[in-house]
Amino acid sequence: MQRHPCKGVKMIQITFHEDSDARAAAGSTENKIHFELQTNGFENQTFCFAKDALLFDGYSIWYEDRGTWFRQLEDFSVSFQIVPLGYSDQGDGLFSLFDREKREGFYILIKKFGKVQVGFGNGREVFAFESIRSNLRKNSWNGVTVVFRKREGWCDLYINGILSNRRQFRRHMPVTWPKTTAYLGKYVDHADYDRDTEAGCFYGLIRNMTVYEKSIAPWEAVQLQNACPVGQVSEEGFLDRNIFRKDRQRPKYHLIAPGKWMNEPHAPLFFEGWYHIFYQANTHAPSWNNIQWGHMISRDMVHWTDLPLALETEKPLDPDGCWSGSALVDRQGQPRIFYTAGNNERFPNQSVAMAAAIVGEDRQLRTWIKEPFPVVEQTIGWKGEFRDPFVWTEKDHYFMLVGTGDENNGGGNAVLYSSGDLFSWECHGFLAEYDYEKNREVGHVWELPVLLPLKNESGETACSILLFCACQVEKDVVETYGFLGRWDAERRKFEKFHEKALLLDLGNGTFTGPSGLVTPDGRSVVFSIAQGKRKRDEEYHAGWAHNGGLPIELFLRNGELHLRPVREILSLRSRQIIHLTEISMEQANDYLGRFEGNCVYLKVVGDAERILLETEDGDQKKTVYYDKSRCRLGVLDKDGKEIGKYRGAEDQVRIGEEPVSMEYFLDQSMIEVYLNEKKSVTVRNYGNGSARKIRLAGNVEKIRKLELWEMEPAYALEKDLEGRVEYE
Repeated sequence: MQRHPCKGVKMIQITFHEDSDARAAAGSTENKIHFELQTNGFENQTFCFAKDALLFDGYSIWYEDRGTWFRQLEDFSVSFQIVPLGYSDQGDGLFSLFDREKREGFYILIKKFGKVQVGFGNGREVFAFESIRSNLRKNSWNGVTVVFRKREGWCDLYINGILSNRRQFRRHMPVTWPKTTAYLGKYVDHADYDRDTEAGCFYGLIRNMTVYEKSIAPWEAVQLQNACPVGQVSEEGFLDRNIFRKDRQRPKYHLIAPGKWMNEPHAPLFFEGWYHIFYQANTHAPSWNNIQWGHMISRDMVHWTDLPLALETEKPLDPDGCWSGSALVDRQGQPRIFYTAGNNERFPNQSVAMAAAIVGEDRQLRTWIKEPFPVVEQTIGWKGEFRDPFVWTEKDHYFMLVGTGDENNGGGNAVLYSSGDLFSWECHGFLAEYDYEKNREVGHVWELPVLLPLKNESGETACSILLFCACQVEKDVVETYGFLGRWDAERRKFEKFHEKALLLDLGNGTFTGPSGLVTPDGRSVVFSIAQGKRKRDEEYHAGWAHNGGLPIELFLRNGELHLRPVREILSLRSRQIIHLTEISMEQANDYLGRFEGNCVYLKVVGDAERILLETEDGDQKKTVYYDKSRCRLGVLDKDGKEIGKYRGAEDQVRIGEEPVSMEYFLDQSMIEVYLNEKKSVTVRNYGNGSARKIRLAGNVEKIRKLELWEMEPAYALEKDLEGRVEYE
C-alpha cells in the first residue's frame, strides 16, 4: 500500500477557489485577499483563476492572515504549488511572517531567474540561504517545500522534489515568531518593504499552501511533488484588456500595452504582411523594473494584437535588462533584433546584442533566439551610457547608430558603425558635429538615435533626418530633437543643414523616445512614447503606465519638414457627428456643444489670427492654440498658464497665407494636435468628468471646414465564427 505523505499531521491548507459570488475565497477561517484594483473602476472586478489556482498580479493582489496558527510551531514544514510568470529585481514574496528589525519570523522570497531564498530569525539574528541545486521554472508548475528541523538544527529547501540547499544552525534553536500579519504572495519585512506598497509581490499562480506541524521526512518531501500539477502555463492567457473598459483615462486607439508598464515603443519592422512593434515592458507591475521586450503585430499600424514577450532577461548576457533597440530583415531575408544588453556586473554595463527570429508557419515571429555574446562592446563615449542601437541596410553594407555622449564637448551624440555581416563591426566615431553650447537642451547623452530618409513632393529622397531623445538634460525636460542633413554612406558622414536642433513636438516633454522605419511604400514613419505624466501612486492605482503616440509620417514640402499621423489612423473613424463648411465660430460651437465624447477625431480649417481649441474634462482643461501674428503654437492649462514648450524663433511655426488647419485626436487622456502638418502638440488631460467637451475660441473670422468623428478602439477582443475581428 502506497504511503501518503504527512497523513494526520496537516495543520492547515490554504486553497483558492471561485465561490458563488465569483470572488476569491481561501480555505483559512481568518483571511483577507487584498485586491487593490477591485475598487478602482475596473470592468472585471473578479479574480482570475486557472486550474483551481489564483492569479497574483505581481503588485496589487496578496493574501493576508493573522498567522496565529504559525506561532505555535517549533518543527514545521510548508509546501506550495505555484507557477511564476515573471520576476522583479527586488524579489517576490511567496510567504512572509517576518520582522527584519526584530530579527523574528520566517519568509520565502523568489528572486530573479527562479532562485528561492529562505530566511528565519530567532530574535538575535537572521539566517538566510538560497537555492543551489535546482531553481523554479518560469511559466511552469513548481512544487516548493521548506522543512524546518529544530532538533537536528537544519532547514531544507526542496524545489520540484529535489533538495536544493540546506541551512544549518544551532540544534534545538526555535524560530521566534513576531506578532505581525502573515502574507501569502507578498514579502513584508516591516522595514523597506513595508513602506513600498507594490514591492515584494508575487506574479503568477498559487494553487495552495499547506503547513504541517512537524518536520516531514525526506521521502515525504519528495512525494509531495507527485501531487503538483505538471505542464506549462502561458502568460499570454492572462493579458486581458477587458479589465480596463471602464477606465476613462486609458487610451483606446493609441498603441498601448495590455496592462502594467510600457515605455519606448521601438524596433518597428515589416515582414511578410505584418508590422511588428516592440516596447519596453515590465509584466510584473506598472513601474520600471526588470525591463524586457513586449511585442505586438498589425496589418496597418493601427489595429494591434498582443504576442508573448520577444526578449526576456537571461544570464549571463543581459541579466539586468533587455533595453531598447531596432530590427531589420537582413540581406538573406532573416528578421533580426539588435538591442541593449544590460549587465551591471560589468563596466561598462551596456553592450549591443543580437537575436534572430524563428519564422513559423504563421509568419508572426513569435520566437527569437539570442546570440550568446554581444556583437558590439563600448569603446567610445560616456562609459556606461551606450544604448539603443539603430541598424539599417544601405549599399551592401549594414550601418548602426548607438546613443551615448561625447566626453570632449559634453554633449550627447551617436556612434556610427558599419559591417558586412552583422557580426563584425567597424567604429567610425561620432556621427554628428554640432556646438553643444548652442544646443544644451539636447542633453549630455542621446537615447534612441534614428536616421531616416526624407522624400519631397516628387517622391525623391532629398535629405535625411537624425532624430534622438535628449537625456541627462540640465534644467529642462526630456524632448525629441532632430537635425536635417545629408547622409553620405560612402564617406560615413552626416552633414547637418542647421545649427539649432529641431523640436518635433511642443507639448513639453510628453512626446519622447523616437523609433522609425521605412514602410514598404516608402514612407518614413516614427513611433514614440507618450509620457503618462502621472505620479507613481496614480499609476499603481490605475494598473498601467504610459502608451505610444500615434505613428507619424515625416516628409518634405517646399523644402521644410512636415509631419502627420499615418493616414491609416483615419480608418478608425466610425461615425461622423459633424460635417459643416463656411460657418462662423459661434455656429461651430453651437454644434460642438451638443456633443460630448472621449475618443474623437476633429478637423478644423479656418481663417483666424488666433484660434484656441479647448478640451474640458470636469475640473481640468487643456487649450491648444495658434497665434498667427507670433507664429506660435502652444498649450495652456485650466488657469490659462502657458505650459507648452517654446524656445524662441527656432520653434515658430509659419504658415504664411494658408488658412489655419488643425487635426485633433482625442483619446481619453491623450490629446494630439497637428498644425498644418508642420508641428504637433502632445499633452495629457486627466480630469473627473464623465466625458470631454470641445469648443473653439479666439479671433476667428470664418470656419471653412469642421469635421467631427467618433473613433473606434484599435484592439481586437474576440473573433466571430466567420473570422471577422470585433473591436471593443
